[in-house]
Amino acid sequence: MYPSIPESRQLSCASVSFKSTSLLGRFLGLLLIGLILPAAIFAQSTVTGKVTDENALPLAGVSVRIEGTQIGTTTDSSGAFFIRAAKGQVLEISYIGKTTEKITLGNNQFVNVLLKDQSGGGLDQVVVVGYGTQAKKDLTGSVGVVSQSKMDNQATVGIGQNLQGRLAGVQVIQNDGTPYSGTSIRIRGAGSFGASSDPLVVIDGIITNDGLANLNPNDVANITVLKDAASAAIYGSRGANGVVIVTTKKGNFETPMKVDFSTFASVDQVRYMIPTLTAKEYAVQVNDYYGAANLPQPFTQAEIDAYGEGTNWVKEITQPGMKQNYALSISGGTKSNIYALSANYFAGDGVIKNTAFKRGNVRLSNDNRLSNTLKVGLSLNVNYGVSNNSDWGQAIDRALIFPSTQPVYDANGEYSAATHNGEPVTMLNPLIPVNLWKYKQTWKKLLGTTYLEWSILKDLKFKTSFNTEYYTWNQDQFIPSYKHGPSGLIGDHPIAELYVNGNENVNYSFDNILTYSTKIRGVHSLTAMAGYTFQETNGSSIGASRNSFLNNDPNMQVLDAGNSNISNSGSKYSWAIQSYLGRINYGFQDKYLLSASLRVDQTSRISKDNRTGVFPGASAGWVISKERFFENVNFVSNLKLRASWGILGNQAIGEYPYQTTLNSTGLYYPFGAGGEGVTYTGVGPTSLGNPNILWEKTTTYGAGLEAGFLQNKLSFIVDVYKRNTSDILVQVPLLSTSGVTNAPYQNAGRVSNSGIELTLGYADAVGKSFSYDISVNWTYNKNRVTAVPSPIINNFSRIQEGHSINEWYGYIQEGIFQTTEEIEKAPSQPNASPGDIRYKDIDNNGVIDANDRTFLGPSIAQHSFGGSIALAYKGFDLVSSFYGQIGASRSIDQVGFAITRGGEQTSAWMYRQRWTGPGTSNYVPRVVAGDPNDNYRRSDFWLRSSDFLRLQNLQVGYDFTPLLGGGAARVIHKVRFYVAAQNLFCINSYPGWDPEQSINGGYPMPRSFYAGINLQF
Repeated sequence: MYPSIPESRQLSCASVSFKSTSLLGRFLGLLLIGLILPAAIFAQSTVTGKVTDENALPLAGVSVRIEGTQIGTTTDSSGAFFIRAAKGQVLEISYIGKTTEKITLGNNQFVNVLLKDQSGGGLDQVVVVGYGTQAKKDLTGSVGVVSQSKMDNQATVGIGQNLQGRLAGVQVIQNDGTPYSGTSIRIRGAGSFGASSDPLVVIDGIITNDGLANLNPNDVANITVLKDAASAAIYGSRGANGVVIVTTKKGNFETPMKVDFSTFASVDQVRYMIPTLTAKEYAVQVNDYYGAANLPQPFTQAEIDAYGEGTNWVKEITQPGMKQNYALSISGGTKSNIYALSANYFAGDGVIKNTAFKRGNVRLSNDNRLSNTLKVGLSLNVNYGVSNNSDWGQAIDRALIFPSTQPVYDANGEYSAATHNGEPVTMLNPLIPVNLWKYKQTWKKLLGTTYLEWSILKDLKFKTSFNTEYYTWNQDQFIPSYKHGPSGLIGDHPIAELYVNGNENVNYSFDNILTYSTKIRGVHSLTAMAGYTFQETNGSSIGASRNSFLNNDPNMQVLDAGNSNISNSGSKYSWAIQSYLGRINYGFQDKYLLSASLRVDQTSRISKDNRTGVFPGASAGWVISKERFFENVNFVSNLKLRASWGILGNQAIGEYPYQTTLNSTGLYYPFGAGGEGVTYTGVGPTSLGNPNILWEKTTTYGAGLEAGFLQNKLSFIVDVYKRNTSDILVQVPLLSTSGVTNAPYQNAGRVSNSGIELTLGYADAVGKSFSYDISVNWTYNKNRVTAVPSPIINNFSRIQEGHSINEWYGYIQEGIFQTTEEIEKAPSQPNASPGDIRYKDIDNNGVIDANDRTFLGPSIAQHSFGGSIALAYKGFDLVSSFYGQIGASRSIDQVGFAITRGGEQTSAWMYRQRWTGPGTSNYVPRVVAGDPNDNYRRSDFWLRSSDFLRLQNLQVGYDFTPLLGGGAARVIHKVRFYVAAQNLFCINSYPGWDPEQSINGGYPMPRSFYAGINLQF
């Protein structure tokens, strides 16, 4: 299914940047000029212009036509347009919801156009929803939109970055700082602990299995997020976690060819470098560690005095990162055909050595009017990515614990081995995994659709489409043979190893949608939709490994070159779903709005007796500002009250949870008596199925108020909601005598999410030269587990009724024992000594034991917020965005911070706060070998606030277009240069890389500085 897009909408290319020394950038620029210049010379004179609204803000997608002809164009994201016209001709400028303007051309080559509101200001904007479109003013559900104008000219690597901090109720988290990192999206909280909480992603009508990964951000026209059940119910069993709809750019009918080229380059650095111990500090700490346990101390005082800064291993594995991006798009259309072609190349080197990524995208879109009633089209997106990596996770872990007393290389020029007092210690030099271990990953993806649309009657349309998604991923991991340090220790690796993994996924769907839309007597509006869809996915995975390679030659890094430890595995899976769906939207006098939808899904992931699910949704809206009694309230431009209800499903529960799985590995059965018996391979169950399981269901209630003041310059939106998820899949433990490893799933869990969302915006202009647009949003979400058969216990968290999902669980620290007398007066803690952590006696029985553990607070933030500021003054523009969260903690119980392990702790943050005698610290304990008090036990000592405020983007640009003259202005219609910074600062108290990621193996979030240029021909 392709959500229809108004033909008047201008879809222009997003931004990218390049270095002035880039030969590729120069070549493409010269090539484009060479292609366009001959045509421009022989054409009519070119008129350029800019279209703005009453707030002096640019309008994108405005139709600009020469009156009485079929010649026309549309404005880009900056409101600019160009058209070939002659003196005396009349330009007709029109836009939905605005008054139409006509301008007779004279000798002027540049015109400014102001379009005034007809009524309601921007509310006639068309929004893409599930299997169709709606005017923004007619929406009755909770729908968030990030428009093209908010994304154009932005230097982003992934689509998820365009959503960060933009919408209330939508939390977007960067997974890590790698050049190819994706994002995790949560809409109105985490709804499940038994299935995925990821939202459904729909790209040009295609329900994808690969989400937003690998899509070119420059191809995106707009993003719609369906947040409530009434809006997402049309997606039935896959809409429980919300829906993200991405619409890509197209050409426009009867518009001249437009060429956009943009490029950027960036320099990256680690935003926050975790401070580690100097060599002197490390030696002192290790001596304290052993000395506190009355063990020999590895370092002499003379050695300690001789040490200086030593080796900073974190700095040794990091480097300045570099990114570059090039994007080219060509679009246009005739009376019967529109086309859009784009290509994108991205390359990036990460801030950890030997981490690099390259991605290429090519996209083609073509639509044809075969007649007045028949239209066909296709869209094809091809993506290829390559990641050449080291084992950066191991490198980061080792860099945080490897002794700073060791040099990078030993006397023989080899990577040094860790030693204490000359004795080797089992620690891997971090430069070994970062420089020697190799991981190569490749991605290939094809996303395509073809459709036919038939206008059966004036108000009745039928659209059928066939969609395909093909995705393959492969990884080669090669650990070479090497010898760095004494034989038999971790730096000695005489046998090379190769691990090969891959998977393939083919997803196709067939959609048939019938839509009837009419206006009755000018006061009744009705749109009815009915459809049938079918989707099937087939996938496979394979893995193999060998070792004992003759050498480390790259040409020999294939499986056949390995001679021993031969291993392989593989699997296949398949699932399908068919659906019947319908929706009715009704409006009376544009004041009273109703919407109802129903979807019936049948999925192979559930047994035949239970695989049919019914998912209804309904919503209503009342536009109070259109009532007669509201006519004289002039300062209120728009006031709408809405309410919604719906039931959604979550079928992301695995392919075969209802079936019992069997395994033959290691199961042998002898048949026959005595020595004459023969052993046969047997089969036994590894997991028990449950034919009675159902998909998870989420029932949502919501209400909202939308208000616009001062001709919609000031906008305000508030939403309240309640999400109740039931039938969550839980594995209920079996007796060990059952002989089955994995217990069957049961629909036994429930979760509640309730919250409030606020959005406030103000856009205006001061005179004709300065305009601004400011928006802020805030979300509060309360997450609670309302039912679970028994607590689900994780390492440092629990899932238990009455608490949030994965809430921290452990002991409460009440300071540090300063003296022996304090220990004697306190509840019994066996083996405690001065300098150890003092724990709270929760049950007041005088003994610290497992019964004193309690819940320590949420791991999921309850408050999230974001906002953006856009300023424009003459040719200058400034854009900034920020986001953050409040109300959660993150663990620092990771390598490098393990103060209780002494030699495995290099955090200067911990070292400088540790207890070294009475009164020196009441937070960080002493270091002592063996940890007799078990200070390492899970407690709130290991938790730190993950609250933060991040300035995600700050960008300043200048449009040089008005400075062009003569022949250059006829060929080049836009020249904009900009500089930008991302992740410029993050206000927080978390001592790790970043409050959004874990310390252990987490790739540092970079701070990036960009320069770029946008050109249009």
